[in-house]
Amino acid sequence: MIMTPLKRGVLLVTGALLAGGAGVWAGDRHLAQRAQAIEAELRSTHATRAVIVARDDLPEGTRLTQDHVAVREMPVRFVHERAIADSAWGRIAGRTLTHDLSAGRAILPVHVADSDRARLADQITPGDRAITIPVSGGAEIAGLLSPGDRVDLMLTHREDGERATLPLLADIPILATGARIAAREDRARRPGYDDLTLAVSPVEAARITQALAIGSIHVVLRAGRDDAPVAGYRIDTEAITRTQSGEATPAVELIIGGEP
Repeated sequence: MIMTPLKRGVLLVTGALLAGGAGVWAGDRHLAQRAQAIEAELRSTHATRAVIVARDDLPEGTRLTQDHVAVREMPVRFVHERAIADSAWGRIAGRTLTHDLSAGRAILPVHVADSDRARLADQITPGDRAITIPVSGGAEIAGLLSPGDRVDLMLTHREDGERATLPLLADIPILATGARIAAREDRARRPGYDDLTLAVSPVEAARITQALAIGSIHVVLRAGRDDAPVAGYRIDTEAITRTQSGEATPAVELIIGGEP
């Protein structure tokens, strides 16, 4: 069968299109595989941490909500050391951008306005509650704690006429020191305060309320990356004197929810 020039032309064009399409598909597949390989190599050779980034291009003046941000795992080697971690969203929620941010860029403290007028409710994770506790010696503790820090709470109260101290709650984030919600970079000029506002669960809020009714609460500052649980203990005069005399302090059994 003799093929006309028109048919030959159609077949040649069709073949060229198919070859071109296959080439584009193969190229895209190769690039995707290469990107996956590079990402796998980065993940295997570099530790990562989750940081908050701009989801889209954000102009200066944007008031940050959860719709504006995303969480990305980034290699520690390449991410800015002051990039805001995913667990610290409450520190910037509701704050205003002071710089334009491109999509995917990690958010730093310098990118948001340091405003004490931010709404406290914007700092609370859904399901949590904010509760304020007094702190003793406001002038002495000023400069030590800041919004965003995490603390352990200890309760001191009377048992059978003697004062004793025991752990109340652990790893509690501070929402505000006094009337200040935002953490300042200039720690030397922070004003004193007489109370702390904490983010807790409803049950923890009830425990704190009851603790304040029977005794006094003291705060202990945690290291930035310390998330270790607190062991149970009870310290009274006898425990202190036993320790000083070289005797071991007896272990204390913690009872949670009615079960030993």
